[in-house]
This record gives sequence, structure tokens and C-alpha cells, in this order.
Amino acid sequence: MRRLSLLRHAEAAHTAAGSLDRHRTLTEDGRSVARALGVHLGRENALPDLILCSDAVRTIDTAHLILNGAGLARPVVVLEQLYSADPREILEELRGNGDENASHVMIIGHNPSIGVLAQDLAGGETSTVAAAASLRHFEPATCALFAVSSLEWESFHPSLAELRRVLKPDDYARAGA
Repeated sequence: MRRLSLLRHAEAAHTAAGSLDRHRTLTEDGRSVARALGVHLGRENALPDLILCSDAVRTIDTAHLILNGAGLARPVVVLEQLYSADPREILEELRGNGDENASHVMIIGHNPSIGVLAQDLAGGETSTVAAAASLRHFEPATCALFAVSSLEWESFHPSLAELRRVLKPDDYARAGA
């Protein structure tokens, strides 16, 4: 059984005048929440083996702060295509870049695509009304964790994913992470 985590980057600052959206940085709260998620995932032995993220500063920083919070090193693969990818294209990037030795891959991306993909993978079978609502409003630093019954990432199909839980910042930052 493999695991897939879909994460929207942590809270980002507004675009500075004359700056590109890709250059937006995390707010102090966003930095703190990303580290807290890393602590939480580390405690639960749920840190991914591989992180795929867009080339936006805020996704790269989110990835490194998660690893910093967990106190562990993992490969972070920066993919320009993830910046503006739709859900179908995100899955193509997973199939093409998911290391077959990685049993847990995390994709850090942007809304609306990352949230829509989480909803698509969950299908209509979310176990609770709260989980369904969490997926509809995929706020910054929300992480949807899926179990995947696929032997290879390159053959991943949405029907192979089963939503296990949705982590919101209030879930892990409040818990003292």
C-alpha cells in the first residue's frame, strides 16, 4: 500500500508591487504552520519519502519547512509544470516523477487545482460531513492523505486512492506541534 498526500502551500503574503506571483513568500504564520505540520507528520511517522512541488517560492519554502519541522531530509523535486497545472496535469506529473522506491509521495501545489484534485480522488465517499467540507474549502496548509492501492506511481489511477484523513492547520498547530 502506498500513500499520497496533497497539500496546499502554507499561507503566503500578497504579491508585492512589480513582483511575480511565483515570487510570493510565506507569511510568518505560514512559516510556523508549515513547521508545525512537519513536527506533526514526524510524530505520526507520516513524512513522505518524496515531495513534488511547483517552482513557486511559497511551495518550495513550505516543503523545506515541513522537513525542517520533522528534523529529517527527504528529496524535494521542483516541477515548473505544477505551478499552473490542472488536476489531470498534476496526476501526469505524479506518474512521470513519482520515484517507484517512494512509498509515500507528497504533492505541494496551489488552489484551485490541488483542492479539486483532492475532491476528485475522494469521490463521493468521504466518511464524514466534516471531511467533505474540509475538501470543499481547501485552505492554505490543508493536507489530504490518501491510501493508494497501486504498485507503481506511473500507473496511478484516481480509483486506486482512498481518503484516509484531512489535516487542517487547526488540527496540528493547536495540538502543540
